[in-house]
Amino acid sequence: MCLFLLQALLAQVSTIKGRVTDPSEAIVPGAVVTLRKAGSRDLRQTTNEEGVYEFKNVQAGAYTIRIQKPGFALYAAEGIAISGASSFDVRLSLATDAQTLKVEDEQNAVTTDAQQNAGALVLREAELKSLSDDPDQLAQELQALAGPGAGPNGGQIFIDGFTGGRLPPKSSIREIRINQNPYSAEFDRIGFGRIEILTKPGTDKFRGDAFFNF
Repeated sequence: MCLFLLQALLAQVSTIKGRVTDPSEAIVPGAVVTLRKAGSRDLRQTTNEEGVYEFKNVQAGAYTIRIQKPGFALYAAEGIAISGASSFDVRLSLATDAQTLKVEDEQNAVTTDAQQNAGALVLREAELKSLSDDPDQLAQELQALAGPGAGPNGGQIFIDGFTGGRLPPKSSIREIRINQNPYSAEFDRIGFGRIEILTKPGTDKFRGDAFFNF
């Protein structure tokens, strides 16, 4: 009886592993992979230098997989069945000019020249939901999205145009732009992977977010 229960429990614990490549089948390191199951907490990994991600000890079931990387179109696949040792390789598509123009047209009020280059990744409500609510974890995910081109110290973070402040609660963030244009007249220095956070109006008061580490 105990052996049967142990086998049943082990059968519920699964692993999924895969490699992320570009259209030419070159590996894509630094891509953020999100594993989502209804009623469960999102799981995230970043592809290593070989473009590989791996989630261990996950419950068997149907999942949604999302993959984000600057310069590539957002990848999302629903209903991916995970059971036992599963494999799921993904080939990303390059972001197109049409996709970039669509993002700019959605909110012309916040569009500036620095934001119109094709290398800018814009995260709004739908994309922000997939990121962590913990400011420290959120900062790590944004640096991963900025990619290795941002340099050894990562991308510089601007909050409403200013640097040096703490990340605001995710609930107060209106939009995040990861700008790959190093030559922007809006900023006083050259920079790759610049992370620009725009907050919602009237977010200078406490909104009820709290995080505890035990």
